[in-house]
Amino acid sequence: MTKKILSGMPANYEVCFRNECPLKETCLRHHASQEHRKNMRFITIVNPYLVEDVTDSCPFYRSDEPVSVAYGISHIFDYVPSIKHDLLYHSVKDYFGKYTYYRIYNKKRPIWPEEQEIIQRIFKNNGINEPVKYDEYTEIINW
Repeated sequence: MTKKILSGMPANYEVCFRNECPLKETCLRHHASQEHRKNMRFITIVNPYLVEDVTDSCPFYRSDEPVSVAYGISHIFDYVPSIKHDLLYHSVKDYFGKYTYYRIYNKKRPIWPEEQEIIQRIFKNNGINEPVKYDEYTEIINW
């Protein structure tokens, strides 16, 4: 895990100091504890008593693999027949809520992979089988 990736760590991110954890090699919380513990005055940690018996799964585990997210939905309705446009538009907007929908539309908030699947399902359930195309794609760390 590079310092550059960890430099994006949110303030008060919960770190984990369990060195015996079998998941530590790919866990963001463990990487963050190793990198930042020396230069931070205060830290927030995962309660060690809640993770002392972890073997192959952990409720606090956070993968260090970057996640592919999309930004912007200004063109997702371009190929939709006009008869279905309003239904799809309102279905997507209702799912996210007005505030979040416009943050996504204006590229202020990422569209996570699970949300991309839901949007695709909304389209598919309404007879649109083409893949939804977003304005931009990038990989980010899912803190």
